[in-house]
Amino acid sequence: MGAAKTYRLTKYDRLLKEIGDVRQDAITYLNENHNKIWSRSKFGTTSKWDYITNNISETFNSWIGALRYQPVLDLLDAIREKIMKRFDKKRRVVKNWNGSLVPIAKNYLNSISKNLGEYEVCRSSNTQAEVKCKGRRWEVSLDERKCSCRVWQVKGLPCVHVAAFIAFIRDDWEKYVDPYFSIEKYKEAYALELAPMPSKDQWMEKDGEKIYPPIIRRPAGRPKKNRIKPSDESKRRHKCPRCGKFGHREKTCKNPASQDLDPNETSTSK
Repeated sequence: MGAAKTYRLTKYDRLLKEIGDVRQDAITYLNENHNKIWSRSKFGTTSKWDYITNNISETFNSWIGALRYQPVLDLLDAIREKIMKRFDKKRRVVKNWNGSLVPIAKNYLNSISKNLGEYEVCRSSNTQAEVKCKGRRWEVSLDERKCSCRVWQVKGLPCVHVAAFIAFIRDDWEKYVDPYFSIEKYKEAYALELAPMPSKDQWMEKDGEKIYPPIIRRPAGRPKKNRIKPSDESKRRHKCPRCGKFGHREKTCKNPASQDLDPNETSTSK
């Protein structure tokens, strides 16, 4: 996961070398079966997004829910309706936003603006500087919109090193955010209005060749339905409402009741 999440190619190569020192056939397997782009260090700088996932189809299946078990025609019609409702909701939500940036960009800038005092800025000019922290150093160029950590180029949002330089020269943060994160671009993304459709009983019937579903042999075993969770995803833990400890239920609790807990406190489980 470290090799997948790093933005720098040098760190990616170092981490893969560490994996190869432990087990070389793991590197061979990656090269033969996963030779596409799966690391942020190899992401391009056009899309301005750094999102990685173990399987994008799992996110889509979670979104459509039980609809994926419907016949193909009903499934497509339901997806069309969900997209139509989603686009309309996005257009209504954006009317309540203020400023020029979308909320996710504002929240990100607010989060990285904290503890900037830990970084030392060594200016080379009005647009170039070296940013140092805890014995490490990064090169920042505001004109070229580049930082040696590559977060800014890939993500489209200033990294903490760029934020330290911007705060040092007291410049406007929004100037250095990619236009993709502007409210105007957000409106353009959801500007398409999907036309409503009548139900199937109102559709016109046409003569033609009837298409039958393919003959598929069902594989052995029960089909998997649950999402495959990534290794770094935090797990929700159940808290016993009786003793306040984790790892067991109230019915099987053998610990004495805690005096510090509120009797009206509910469990943290679903």
